[in-house]
Amino acid sequence: MNQFSASEAALEGFRLIRSRPGTMLAWAGVYFLGILVIGGLMGVALGPRFAEAMRLVDASEKVDAVASILTESWPAFLLVLLVVATLMSVLIAGIYRLVMRPEEPGLAHLRVGSDEFRLTAVNLLLFSIGFVCLFAAIVALTLVRETGSLFSILLLVVVLALTAWLGARLSMVTPMTFASRRVAFGEAWAMTRGRMWPLLGMMLLAAIFYVMIWLVISLAGAAVVWMAGGREALEGQLSVITVVAGVATVVMQFLLYVLQIVMIYAPFAVAYQQITGQPVTHR
Repeated sequence: MNQFSASEAALEGFRLIRSRPGTMLAWAGVYFLGILVIGGLMGVALGPRFAEAMRLVDASEKVDAVASILTESWPAFLLVLLVVATLMSVLIAGIYRLVMRPEEPGLAHLRVGSDEFRLTAVNLLLFSIGFVCLFAAIVALTLVRETGSLFSILLLVVVLALTAWLGARLSMVTPMTFASRRVAFGEAWAMTRGRMWPLLGMMLLAAIFYVMIWLVISLAGAAVVWMAGGREALEGQLSVITVVAGVATVVMQFLLYVLQIVMIYAPFAVAYQQITGQPVTHR
């Protein structure tokens, strides 16, 4: 039974970002176009209420308003969920292609084909499992806040532990589905047996590494805003400096999301290669 190095796998996101900065920017552009498509679909599906919500200035109020509208319109919610899952699966497939099939053609290693559609189906199921775990955690946390009983605290601990266990046991589903070109829940579940702790360690390290990148980019974004005269200047009269700063801020926000996906999913690809005994070529 092949083992793998949690620390080595967790570093794969850093390696991809360092060696493929142009690819990361291209993926950020694809993500931006995807968000435009999602916004257009939401505008068509939700109508005037969505337009009113988007005119809200406060970001938290805007998010709450859109979430409220989506909850009241299940067809629109399912449509948005499908498009979001597809967009995310295209990016994940690009990461896996870059790691496992770098010779395969694609626009910045991105394609829309059978690999992406399989990953979309898998991700929708994983999202459903995640929603159930999140709902259970919210219920348990609410019980802790309202009662503070030992039972509610133990229930919350059990829910969180079960969620972490499921996350580790299901972590190889997407890379195995991509590598084998078929949905592979059963095989991936069997592959992770006896490897829960190393996989959890890898996921924790990857999350810590992403937080480091998030801090660097957030500080860079704050510096750009400060040099442009602060948030008030960006929201006031337009000038060359404020336009450049605004564009740079938007680019960094979209890039940050792409880097998050890379930091989270690239380690899964390397872990899969190491566990299956495939050669790992550091790019």
